[in-house]
Amino acid sequence: MLNISPQMHSIWGDFSFNMKINFFLFVTLFFFSCSSQKDADNIDLLDFSNSKIMEVEIKDWIKVEATAQLDVQDSIPFGKIIQVEFSDSEIFVLENGINSSILVFDREGKYKKQLLKLGTGPGEYSQIEFFVKRENSILVYDRSYQKLINYSTTDFSVLQEYKSQDYFLGGLGGLANDRVFLVSDSELEAEIYKGYGFFNADFSSPQYQPQFSGNIEAFLPQSISSFSEKNYLVQPFSDKVFEIEKDSLKLSFIIDFGSKKVPLETSEVIDAEEFYRILENGSYYFAPHNLLIAEKSVGFNFFKESIDNLNFGLIQNGQAYRFSIDSDLKELFLKPIAVREDLFHTILLPGEYNEEVIELLNLTEVDYEKPILVSYTIGQ
Repeated sequence: MLNISPQMHSIWGDFSFNMKINFFLFVTLFFFSCSSQKDADNIDLLDFSNSKIMEVEIKDWIKVEATAQLDVQDSIPFGKIIQVEFSDSEIFVLENGINSSILVFDREGKYKKQLLKLGTGPGEYSQIEFFVKRENSILVYDRSYQKLINYSTTDFSVLQEYKSQDYFLGGLGGLANDRVFLVSDSELEAEIYKGYGFFNADFSSPQYQPQFSGNIEAFLPQSISSFSEKNYLVQPFSDKVFEIEKDSLKLSFIIDFGSKKVPLETSEVIDAEEFYRILENGSYYFAPHNLLIAEKSVGFNFFKESIDNLNFGLIQNGQAYRFSIDSDLKELFLKPIAVREDLFHTILLPGEYNEEVIELLNLTEVDYEKPILVSYTIGQ
């Protein structure tokens, strides 16, 4: 009879577990890749392979659809804007100034209430990394304490609190049956992250689609867009655009950067120095985000050669245009906070806008001490 020592038993147990994990990852990534490739035969290419640099006055390309001066109370210190979301009747703004809070306004900009519950106790947070809008609540993520808190949108009372062993970078709520989609940067093994997670309304039985580290490390909140009554995720290095369904991702578009596309190996890189080494070998475009596909145009941000060189791309009438962000006006409008409800959205803080901007917005009465939410498209 073979006598196996406790140490050997432990080693064999670890080996067996790792084999199962590796097999699971291989199957998942292979299936995800093959499914994407199969879908790719039937999806549209967004051709940006031969873009024309545009050195023009951007104000002629900005089409303002709506504005709302946000009536922030004087007693509330209003800081950097992290996120903006919408319901049929309300605007939710995550700001990170002296405090980390969510301000709620009606659709005309009238102040309604503030979520501010700093602390370490139940229903409290140290800082809001992001939130997702659900059917009748908002789900707040506190990375420091690895917890998700579900607040009622009526009075910000605590509905549930979930402690998670995983870390998250962003996500989307309000899917069918109030399901939630979250992007996790928790590591399964070297260069593989838990990736894309789908959760029931009560966060039971999560389903993950593991991803290579690069595609998760490069995720931005603006990687998720909402237009045409659907929600989409743009994968940073594959340039694939997936529709976010209740329990899966469906490949819908591919942004074609042509010879400017980064090498496939970039998606597997976790070390920053290795990433920059790859970028040094060519003039690449990468990490598209803020994608808005309208009836006659396609707009999005992307990085050119480095993360310090953000550009804006536009495809219209079969022609691709590239805008460098090299003026104050372009800084304000070519770097939107979000794409929601078929529009770009940005919030102009006091001191960021002047009479030229007010004229562009076609506003007659302005309180220069208040921020302005601007909803717009870009094109001609």
